[in-house]
Amino acid sequence: MPATDPTLTPTPIPLPDGLEFWTADEVAECLPYGDYLPTEQYDDLYVRLWALLAEATTPTPLGGDGSNGTVETPDGRLDLDNDDKAPHWWGRLTPTEQVAIRDAYIEETG
Repeated sequence: MPATDPTLTPTPIPLPDGLEFWTADEVAECLPYGDYLPTEQYDDLYVRLWALLAEATTPTPLGGDGSNGTVETPDGRLDLDNDDKAPHWWGRLTPTEQVAIRDAYIEETG
């Protein structure tokens, strides 16, 4: 079967353990995924990650005193229902982007 067969689906790249708590902007700003991509792909992914954050309808609340939609405790920021977290947008990335983020995450976290 040729590699261009539309019935073939790429093997999904699993989300690394722990990355599920990261938001798109945290990945954009804190992981060195650019080390694993050509500059143009890095630039495109950076912009896309920020766009994913902007599209979130239930984003992670900021830390604060509990007023104005903020939360007082760290666990309030860990809710996986917040759609700016990686499980909500991971599948929208290309396998190349997923591998770059995965490898950068492993580099940073061991």
